[in-house]
Amino acid sequence: MKPFAFSFAMLASGSALAAEPYHVENIMLLQPDFVLQERVRVDELAHYIQAVNAAAKANLQNVTAPMPSSGFVVMAVRPGGRSKAWLDFTPPLAPATDAGLRSAVERVTPFQAKEGVVVFAIRSTLWGAPPTQQQGPFPVEWRQVLDSPGAPVEIGELVERVWPAGAGG
Repeated sequence: MKPFAFSFAMLASGSALAAEPYHVENIMLLQPDFVLQERVRVDELAHYIQAVNAAAKANLQNVTAPMPSSGFVVMAVRPGGRSKAWLDFTPPLAPATDAGLRSAVERVTPFQAKEGVVVFAIRSTLWGAPPTQQQGPFPVEWRQVLDSPGAPVEIGELVERVWPAGAGG
């Protein structure tokens, strides 16, 4: 994952001292490099991530009762220009904040994925919360579809279970 990882380390770098509504800690590519290289060009993915981050920041600036939280914005993009977001924050976001953030990032026009779904996560902090110590995202919706929570599942297969190809979004 080196070519992708280096590009996204640069994208996520830069820190702020103020309690920003949305601060990117890093980008987690949830699929092997060879899979990503088949499905998306790095520049298209980078532009999309930047647009998702801008949408998240713009949306969260309007929250009237911010509560510090940290976790992940998880995005999946399918061929045909469809995207889906899952949020995994601790403490959980207020329902209105969760719905608004999810809607904002899902409205961003995705790149054209080829040959299958592309999945990544943006580790972020909201309103000055310390970064999450979780190793990776595991949204509630994902936990609900697993037969055995400890059994390993390839991320593309998990996304197919949670977001079937014919489903909206």
